[in-house]
Amino acid sequence: MSQPATRARAAHARRHALAWTTGVAVTLALALSLGSCSSLPQAPAAAPAASAPGAASAPRAPASAPAAPASAASGATAAAPRAARATSLPLRPSSFARLPGWASDDFQGLWSAWRRDCQAHVALLAQACAASADIPAHDTDAQRAFFEQWFRPWRLLAADGADQGLVTGYFEPIYAGSTTRGWPYVVPLWGLPRDLVALPATASDPQQVTRGRVVDEADGRTRIVPFWSRAQIRQDAQAQRLLSRHVVAWLDNPVDALLLGVQGSGLVRLPDGALLRVSFAGDNGWPYRSIGRWLLDHGDLRGTVTMQSIRAWAHMHPNGVQQMLDADPRVVFFRASPLDNPQRGPLGALGVPLTAMRSVAVDKRLLDLGMPLWLSTSVGGRPLQRLVFAQDVGGAIRGALRADLFFGTGEAAGDAAGRMQSPGSMWLLLPRRAAAR
Repeated sequence: MSQPATRARAAHARRHALAWTTGVAVTLALALSLGSCSSLPQAPAAAPAASAPGAASAPRAPASAPAAPASAASGATAAAPRAARATSLPLRPSSFARLPGWASDDFQGLWSAWRRDCQAHVALLAQACAASADIPAHDTDAQRAFFEQWFRPWRLLAADGADQGLVTGYFEPIYAGSTTRGWPYVVPLWGLPRDLVALPATASDPQQVTRGRVVDEADGRTRIVPFWSRAQIRQDAQAQRLLSRHVVAWLDNPVDALLLGVQGSGLVRLPDGALLRVSFAGDNGWPYRSIGRWLLDHGDLRGTVTMQSIRAWAHMHPNGVQQMLDADPRVVFFRASPLDNPQRGPLGALGVPLTAMRSVAVDKRLLDLGMPLWLSTSVGGRPLQRLVFAQDVGGAIRGALRADLFFGTGEAAGDAAGRMQSPGSMWLLLPRRAAAR
């Protein structure tokens, strides 16, 4: 899903000599976008969109850590298998002994997150997943030995050699709402429009609109035009009528609706107490614009911007809320389903449920979804060092050293996630057999 770009970008740490780095090709992820999303219909000239990988069977159990696979050839240079759209990513060889806090991770929730990874059938992880099938969920010693035997850590670096980036947090909110319109529930969460299509990409314009809509002409022909922005929808009665056919739920607060789009998924508590899960289904194709950045640029807020400070500003400036909302032209469309299992997290871009404090959103252009990562950062001033999994993406997550940590569901998770904005370092755990001289 995603993640508030209201958080300021942390300063890069000191640069390291590029002689220490190794160019490693890492295949691009196949997931389409934040959340479990369906492929969009294509405009005639558009390239086909990738579809999100599906889930598979549940994990099995008993036994102990399997024998280690044949070790990759040692040396300063290694590379992951290339795919058609691979991109070079600078990595520095490391080891588990060098991972800060590796022996201290309690592995709570880790094994379920890993087995969910395996349900997505990530090609690079296939052999490791098969080898881990019989390790008991409660045997953390065997689990730790498994990762040490089957994986090798590589420190992630930025293109300029920096080894520290920004870690933020996101969560699954719970909002009061209704499936029918009626005061105070008058703010729509729109479903995916049927005529939403992908527009041809233009490499020269990264800020272009990437989604369009089909318009019928008087002569019976059709043409594709860019989809409406948030402000255009508000000003266009036709747009509102067309989108009103696809409303999946109604909320009572437009700021909640916007932040729900940033988070990518959430729960709606209906008047009868039932819970409805709404998750990312697509967007209007406009580039994401941070409302936090807008508030800073207009001098309305200073310093670090959090969800809490945005809500406080909106409460104190009700007449300025609409202008703030219009500053972000991106509109997220949702799908809704009854909550069948309250203990299961929302689906991430990998197509598997997210695990609190074990799932992160990454830049899928640079990192394969599903890959294990060692994360070293801080939460509330305290060190946080743990094994996490790249299971989600977000519009504001850009760069190899950028991660968004999933904190869980509800108000407490939201409070912690909203304040999370810390420098952090990451190590990519590559299967040893994937490394080649």
